[in-house]
Amino acid sequence: MSTQSTQSTAPQYTSGMIAMILKGELVGPADLPIADFAGLEQARPESLTFIRSPQFACRWPASQAGVAIVTRGIQVPGHDPSKRALVLVDNADLAVVALLGMASKQLPEHRPAPGVHGSAVVDASATIAPGVRVGAMCVVGPGSVLEEGVVLHPRVTLGANVRVGAGSVLHPGVVVYDRCVVGKRNLLHAGVVLGADGFGFIPDRAAGTNIKVPHIGAVVLGDDVEIGANSCIDRGKFGATLVSDQVKIDNLCQIGHNVRLGRAVLVCGSSAIGGSCTVGDGVILGGQVGVSDGLKIGAGAQVGAGSRVMNDIAAGESWFGSPAMRQPESARNLAGLRRLAELIKTVRRLSKALEKAGIPVEPSDAAERRPGRR
Repeated sequence: MSTQSTQSTAPQYTSGMIAMILKGELVGPADLPIADFAGLEQARPESLTFIRSPQFACRWPASQAGVAIVTRGIQVPGHDPSKRALVLVDNADLAVVALLGMASKQLPEHRPAPGVHGSAVVDASATIAPGVRVGAMCVVGPGSVLEEGVVLHPRVTLGANVRVGAGSVLHPGVVVYDRCVVGKRNLLHAGVVLGADGFGFIPDRAAGTNIKVPHIGAVVLGDDVEIGANSCIDRGKFGATLVSDQVKIDNLCQIGHNVRLGRAVLVCGSSAIGGSCTVGDGVILGGQVGVSDGLKIGAGAQVGAGSRVMNDIAAGESWFGSPAMRQPESARNLAGLRRLAELIKTVRRLSKALEKAGIPVEPSDAAERRPGRR
């Protein structure tokens, strides 16, 4: 299988084969050819798509896709099993992951040739293990260690005494400052920066300047960490900024100095975590979440997209909003905010009625007065 952006060849799979691979229940013909993956709206008759919610299921009648992977229990309106096929599985998302893994092995993957490219600059004191690939114009600083199977794509820069664990892949433009550690099987996408100074300044009002706080720590990544393009993790002031095993960080994220991310934390795009925060195992931060300095977020907590976290969050709780609050409280506030214009009109009508009845109504404080009134 391929994606639609890839030139398709003769179909290698059928609907029946997909059902067998996924151990799913086939509802429809078993001989429908599959040539590529596609979304419901972009699919063509030989495309395989997926349906993971009732919202997506409602788009099935208008889709041209021939086959869909569907999470069991979701009703798919308008399905004609004589013409198209559904493959019912326990979890459509996980099934798609399995198929994409199969497809990715068939796609060509460009990597630098084994060894060190002639244009790379590798300090004589660096240690390069067998099987390492160092691409064009890379720089490897003194005392740095590249373990077996490491891949540095072009223009990667490693400072002094950096360690990169076995099997890790660093894409173009990654910069790892002095003394930082990259664990095993890490994947760092283009433009990632590890180990820049934390943002620490003390204002000197008398001198009219800001005094820089030195940061002498490092960044330490665990194993199987993935960091998206152009994300940055700052070095600690004293010790290390720590990222535990299995953490996944999206594009354009900022992790401040001395932050500690627990195992399998997910940080979605454009989020920022202030210095010295502790984030427990399995926490999920939605896109564009901001976390103030020094806070603690307990294991398994979830924070909704766009939230601004200004308080500690206990383990397992769900928060969202700006400022973020517990989900039930924030939901009530949001519902009230949506009715705010209506409530203001109601209060004005009641005020007028009271005034007509001879009962004076005065605002309780200046905040309730109309703009411009004193």
